[in-house]
Amino acid sequence: MTILPRTVKGREWLRTLSILGSALLLGYLVTLLIYPAPLVPSDVALDRFLGLPVDAARQDLEREGFRVRIDNPVPDPVIPEGHVVWQDPPPGTLLPRGGGSVRLTPSSGPAPAAVPDVVGFDQDVARQVVSAAGFRVSKVDSLVSVTEEGVVIATRPETGAFLPPGTALELVVSRGAADIRIPNLMGIPTEDARQRLENAGLKLGTISTRAARRGVAAGTVVDQRPGAGMMSPKGARVSIVISQ
Repeated sequence: MTILPRTVKGREWLRTLSILGSALLLGYLVTLLIYPAPLVPSDVALDRFLGLPVDAARQDLEREGFRVRIDNPVPDPVIPEGHVVWQDPPPGTLLPRGGGSVRLTPSSGPAPAAVPDVVGFDQDVARQVVSAAGFRVSKVDSLVSVTEEGVVIATRPETGAFLPPGTALELVVSRGAADIRIPNLMGIPTEDARQRLENAGLKLGTISTRAARRGVAAGTVVDQRPGAGMMSPKGARVSIVISQ
């Protein structure tokens, strides 16, 4: 007779557990009807794609099940052309796996810049200004000009032209005014020709040879360029031809 109470209590405990289990199951079913989404979140945090190649970023996103839209490129001074300069949504945003959409904006590279105006600048200062503007000097040419020697008189391409940063420019500097008359060097030895040019404020340029005519001593100047009597700026070079 002492076993009966224990049996009754055990049955009541089982019935209580059964009721609780049924209530939990019913609650879960009701939740599924009201909120069809799974109870365990499937959202994923969006990775950072800024600075990566657009094609690589697209492949990673599509592999994760996202839809990808590529916007028109925009200039950027740092991020190279063809790499992601912006993404929408931004990194870290939670998106449903397989149902999110991501927009990528590629860089078109640095925007074109205007060639700076360095006319009237000393050559060394002009180089610094060109470098600060994002360009580089590849060559320096010189022309006869009334402007002081060594001063920039033009750039190639010209001032104001819009070019990609890093483009090579050419500086044109003044040789000075053509106010020195080139002396006659014909018939004198090479060293005498050099001295005569230096006395006139000029320099000896290239020296080439030619077969000597009868009666012409070897090492004598038989031709010069520019010719005698022409006007030249200070420091210009005069090339000569001497007899062999």
